[in-house]
Amino acid sequence: MFCVFVCRYNCEEVDFNLRVNSSGLLLCHFNNFSFMKKHIPLGGNKDFLVKPKLMEIENPVPIRPAQYVCAPDSEQTLLDAPAQFLLEKFLQSCSHRLFPMAVENRDNPVLSIDSYLSLSPEITVCYFSSRPHSTNLNHQGLVFSGLLLYLSDSFIVSGLLKKFRFLQGATLCVICQDRSSLRQTIVRLELEDEWQFRLWDEFQTANCSADRPLYFLTGRHN
Repeated sequence: MFCVFVCRYNCEEVDFNLRVNSSGLLLCHFNNFSFMKKHIPLGGNKDFLVKPKLMEIENPVPIRPAQYVCAPDSEQTLLDAPAQFLLEKFLQSCSHRLFPMAVENRDNPVLSIDSYLSLSPEITVCYFSSRPHSTNLNHQGLVFSGLLLYLSDSFIVSGLLKKFRFLQGATLCVICQDRSSLRQTIVRLELEDEWQFRLWDEFQTANCSADRPLYFLTGRHN
């Protein structure tokens, strides 16, 4: 028997499980499974303290999740934390501001293609795999309140996105590893045909360029 255990910052790696399931592979669920943790330097709500990279005062004010992202090239205090960690915690805490039409709305979930990110318990996320011969739930008849694209690759094309229906005013969130990739993704997927963007809706995770922040842009469906 061959088992693979993957953990990022939560107890269950939902993204990995969805990718495995959509590929038609077997998932094993352990009803009774425990482990001992000696030390994990990164990850976990209690094991990682988000703090400024340069401590200027002895007792800094606690940093809120809304401060985990900032405008690109911002002069705000940079955080000593991995970009992925900051992004996930920001989305879990502030997703009601990014996807207001999806809050407590199970009939119009947020569509996430190829990558799953938790958007808090109040927002339902519908996962779809773009891979050839992948296994997906029947999404016919669904109208989505948002679209989440995280590090999209060549399997996601404009023709695929046009198969889905979205509410007027639905939110789009495109996440990329740098600003150049962000703009290239917008053009490659022809997102400006159906979505409206504003330059001031572009953000990055609040860490310095040496720590490779993630960038994202939000838009609204026409």
